[in-house]
Amino acid sequence: MKKITALLLAVLMLLVCAAAAGCAENKDPAVSDDTEDITTAGTDATTERLPDPVPTSLDLGGETVTFLVRGSSYNEWESQDIFEEEDSDDPIKSAVFKRNMTLQDKYHCVIAQYGSSSPGSDAKRAINANTDEYQVLMCDTGETLGLAQSNLLRDLSATEGIDLRNPWWDQNLVTNCSIGGRLYFATGDISIMDNDATWVMMFNKKLITDLDLESPYDLVRNNQWTYDKMYEMMNAAKLDANGNGKVDIDTDIFGFVTHNSSLGAFYYAAGLKVVEKDADDIPYFPEQNSEYVNLVLEKSIKMWSDKTLTSSADREGYDMPTLQSIFEEGRSLFLGEVMQLVFRLREMNIDFGLIPFPKYNSEQKNYGHFVHSTSAMLSIPVSCKNIDKIAPFVEAMAYESMYTLTPAYYETALTGKYFRDPESNDMLTIILQSRTFDLGSIHMFNWGSLGSVFTDLLSKGSASYASTYAKKIKSAKKALDKSLAKLLK
Repeated sequence: MKKITALLLAVLMLLVCAAAAGCAENKDPAVSDDTEDITTAGTDATTERLPDPVPTSLDLGGETVTFLVRGSSYNEWESQDIFEEEDSDDPIKSAVFKRNMTLQDKYHCVIAQYGSSSPGSDAKRAINANTDEYQVLMCDTGETLGLAQSNLLRDLSATEGIDLRNPWWDQNLVTNCSIGGRLYFATGDISIMDNDATWVMMFNKKLITDLDLESPYDLVRNNQWTYDKMYEMMNAAKLDANGNGKVDIDTDIFGFVTHNSSLGAFYYAAGLKVVEKDADDIPYFPEQNSEYVNLVLEKSIKMWSDKTLTSSADREGYDMPTLQSIFEEGRSLFLGEVMQLVFRLREMNIDFGLIPFPKYNSEQKNYGHFVHSTSAMLSIPVSCKNIDKIAPFVEAMAYESMYTLTPAYYETALTGKYFRDPESNDMLTIILQSRTFDLGSIHMFNWGSLGSVFTDLLSKGSASYASTYAKKIKSAKKALDKSLAKLLK
């Protein structure tokens, strides 16, 4: 990944400020915006820093700042970006430890975390008891939204000491997830879990070479990486290895191996969204271009429904280790999963690469990706007593993370230990710049299950979008209105 220079950071600040001044007019979902969303990218600790946003006079007087996080029961989704007891050879753990030591010394505090098996429930209990047990929360997306709907979270956009226009906050989320000018959760450089939860695609380099297929990297660079091209390459790769005319998970070669979350990946890859927002920053369901959505469905169905082409762990009834092993054994050309799987593939002997999900067609301006609900979201409970100091401390932690945690994640952990080539790092930049956070998606509010219409139809092999959407829109609007009444209370 190219290192961000001070000039680029300055430009980024200007772009962020411009975005904060007003959102662009909504476009037809068939074609993405002319410019890609700005996402915090990897930076270098040696790069000249932006001015520190937090006054040096901030002093927490030895106070402990406790983060409620996901504990060990979450396995690979256990929190890994908030606290470490000691330095480590692991670049991410070392970055977390050194960042915290800097912050503790500078602001005279102690950083601690409580790893919970049920962060949402523990947060709700503590907030309702008004105990100030946890000053900052790092719950998953669904739990965070539940707390917001119960009016248990502070509005970060109105919290003095936090400036969401700053580049260490993910501007895609800030723009897409505010409601009526309020924002109850955020992410950015302070956490790596949103990166891990981003849905991506990987490809088998050996199969590309053996089958004399075009380089996926070149296809991306030349704006030729589309649904049609993926379908063509999947067909070239599939193989009934034992010639018995049946689909055998243990022996056959597939074009694409994944699970049902990829159903939604095709929706966002085509530039679609469930909700837009009006001039008052209020979410609404836009009039859908049903003809376009049906075209997306038809091409997606071609890739998804043929079990000799695509093997889905959910549909075929096998577990995640089996899905992973199919790709590790070289028996699938493409793999769709969260970014976190790259870490789990570190022992894979066959080289693989990272690419975006394809565009619907080459006329589409940008790629599109969603962030799975397993992402941890930062929020501050209304029970936080010392908010005048906690808020600027959170801002300081996010700022410091941009120069410590983010480069450790991108440049050291991924490039140095897990990615197999520099091209994958370039592809990651494209992926993270084309993420969207859709309040109406199945990974967020999914009001009236409208966010499930596309995925349900795709799983059934049906392109009857208009009629299905029409049946659900009335109840979805009621659910949206009810939710907004709570959130804007």
